[in-house]
Amino acid sequence: MPANSAMLAAILALIFIFPSSLLAQTRNAENDSQALKNIEEQWLHARDAATLDRILASDFVHVIPFDHFLTKPEHINWNMRHLPAPDRKERFDKLEVRLYGDVGIVNGTVIGGDSSGKELDRTAFTDVFVYRDGRWQAVNAQENAIGKPGGK
Repeated sequence: MPANSAMLAAILALIFIFPSSLLAQTRNAENDSQALKNIEEQWLHARDAATLDRILASDFVHVIPFDHFLTKPEHINWNMRHLPAPDRKERFDKLEVRLYGDVGIVNGTVIGGDSSGKELDRTAFTDVFVYRDGRWQAVNAQENAIGKPGGK
């Protein structure tokens, strides 16, 4: 019995001595890059305010082409009022991550299409993330529609 008590005490000591961040996945370029790609997938397919609230930092800004910068609450509100049609499918064509310490920049292209796979539109985007409070948070977003080849 005393040996079991000593082992239990040692395990409890390890749990309280080592911060939980050491028990979590180690941060490195590969893990951070994959984490940002996963967040981008969640963001692309988000259809609820809770997902957007988790992804976007409190100081998030979305630059839009109407001489206005959307705040986090404005962005979430707009997205919830303009959900895509149920048959709309979106996917990444390109997705590139660059890391600068606790800052991540993601550039990509999104293809929007219908359920038959017909391409309807393309958008290029830049999202900026900051690693704070133990997670990646989006602090800035901007996208631009890409014209169809030949201007049609």
